Amino acid sequence: MAVSKMSKLTLIAQQGYSEQILSAIQGFQGVEIRDLFQQTVSNEWVEEYFEEAAPLPSQDGLSKIDQQLEEIAHAIQFIEHHGSSREKGMHLKRQQATLKTLEEKFDESALLAELTSIQELEQRFTEMNEKQRVLHERESLLQKWQALDFLAEDFSLRSANYFLGTVDASVWELLEQQIKERQIYYELIYSDEQLVNFSLVYLRKEASIIQELIHQFSVITFTYKEKELPKVELAAIQQVLLESVEEQKRLARLIGQKKISIESLEMAEEVLLAYKNRWMIHDRFIKDDKVFLLQGWLETASFNRFEAFINDLIGQENLYLEIEEPTEVEIAEEIPTKLKNNAVVKPFEMLTEMYSLPKYHEIDPTPWFMPFYFVFFGMMVADAGYGALMLLATTLALRTVLPRGMERFMHFFQILAVPTIMWGLIYNSFFGYSLGYPPILSTSDDVISILILSIIFGVIQIFIGLGLAAKENIKAKNYLGAVSDGFAWQGIMVGAIVGGLGKMLLNSQPLFMVGVVLAIVSALLIILTPMLQSKSKIKGLAKGAYNLYGITSYIGDLVSYTRLMALGISGGSIAAAFNMLVGYMPPIARFSVGILLMVALHGLNIFLSLLSAYVHGARLQYVEFFGKFYEGGGRAFRPLKTEEKYVNIEQEK
Repeated sequence: MAVSKMSKLTLIAQQGYSEQILSAIQGFQGVEIRDLFQQTVSNEWVEEYFEEAAPLPSQDGLSKIDQQLEEIAHAIQFIEHHGSSREKGMHLKRQQATLKTLEEKFDESALLAELTSIQELEQRFTEMNEKQRVLHERESLLQKWQALDFLAEDFSLRSANYFLGTVDASVWELLEQQIKERQIYYELIYSDEQLVNFSLVYLRKEASIIQELIHQFSVITFTYKEKELPKVELAAIQQVLLESVEEQKRLARLIGQKKISIESLEMAEEVLLAYKNRWMIHDRFIKDDKVFLLQGWLETASFNRFEAFINDLIGQENLYLEIEEPTEVEIAEEIPTKLKNNAVVKPFEMLTEMYSLPKYHEIDPTPWFMPFYFVFFGMMVADAGYGALMLLATTLALRTVLPRGMERFMHFFQILAVPTIMWGLIYNSFFGYSLGYPPILSTSDDVISILILSIIFGVIQIFIGLGLAAKENIKAKNYLGAVSDGFAWQGIMVGAIVGGLGKMLLNSQPLFMVGVVLAIVSALLIILTPMLQSKSKIKGLAKGAYNLYGITSYIGDLVSYTRLMALGISGGSIAAAFNMLVGYMPPIARFSVGILLMVALHGLNIFLSLLSAYVHGARLQYVEFFGKFYEGGGRAFRPLKTEEKYVNIEQEK
């Protein structure tokens, strides 16, 4: 239960095996590829023997993959949005598989054929939409002119002419008055709140007057050149629209039938994403027309398994494998961190990752804080009913294949359901109700006892944190630092506890004096140790005095642990208050509206209780515990793997 030991892997093979090897490494999911051209650590030989810069693979490969991924995403979106609702969209049910299995099932020609078929449907669907848009625009226009009862070719008077126009409704009355004053014949064809369509018949000698009116009132000329009257054209357009709607429905059914292809499209997308991830690291290794050489980091313990796997796949005679211990410079500047814990502790690694991973040479804090977080979370939620509900929900969720992150999250809360039930039984709380036996600790009568217990837990955790600080200093051969940062503070804490017991509980003066002497000696060590470490004794003394002043922060740390008591009591009290509120309702309301109210109120309380316990439990680790010994700043181990967007990729063996 620590940071995994890492080794540097070197692999050399013939160039022809490069893609096969990269696919195997990606399926193995345990090797992080080093960038031989960007990493300056231990890569002097690259410049010496490979003078040319990093190979620049053709962008055509990436462009092709990106284009296919874009087409797949667009096709799925098009099918879902425009396909008939009669057919059910069959999305890929999350499953587990090896990358090799996925790639063997991948048929690029079938994918391209399916995408072409969908694109043709989309083109026809788009053309139909455009046709309908044009028809609707024409229909809307003709509806405003359907009262027109003559055509241009029917108007054959030599001395007269006609005019069709549209004017803003706000100026129509004024224009109409001008027309009447000039004794020009007009007809109102259509009008609404926004516009007016009209026709004029006038003598040709009055053309200048008409033009003046058109200009004065910003009249828009309407030209109608069809061979049939607007009402006849309108009827024909409406018939075509009815036919196009039927055609659109038929296309929607055809598109809906493509929903059965969504699964295969998503599977193809998963494989293409794997191809893209492999392509993205093509500039990290050496590859020419003869040789393929890469380096990477992998867990030392997994090398034998990787060696057997790759030799079986490629043939031992076709490649060269070697691992070596990382140098001090590589440990300081490059090597990644991978945590290694058992199944119970592993879900809690996400809390460490949220804060910061340890450096390669640093202790993994996860197994040290996990028992405390386990206890603290249960103590803050502290309801057996809530815990049972958590356990049931997470267990049911884990029976399905979940994304990796969600799976770890479910395991995390499944484990935390156990202390929640235990503390609920201790507090005798089941959805805010009593289980009918005297509680071991009562949230109403034993508040002081719960408060003291919270502080005791805090003292234990801080004491362990100081011990870890001393351990880290000893590992670094900083023995004086182990005294000043760890043992001396532990001595003050032990002295204070012993002195307090002797004075207040056991009434023992000798025991009290032992505690006082131990605390004083420890305080002197905190002051004097920096003097021994510093060249300037005065600066060392000042630093030691400042360090001792930090004892005030320890008081604040212990006070922080009282939130364990406060949140545990408040959550149970709120649940009991909800029950009391519903209990005051009449029987009819209690078993109708009351049930819904209970579900809503307890649902809210569960959410707030879990959120509070999650956040405050993490804060106690990050501030009060990690602050005593933990630095962090490690770089996460990022092996070559797939996106796992739809499928959990199993490690190939």
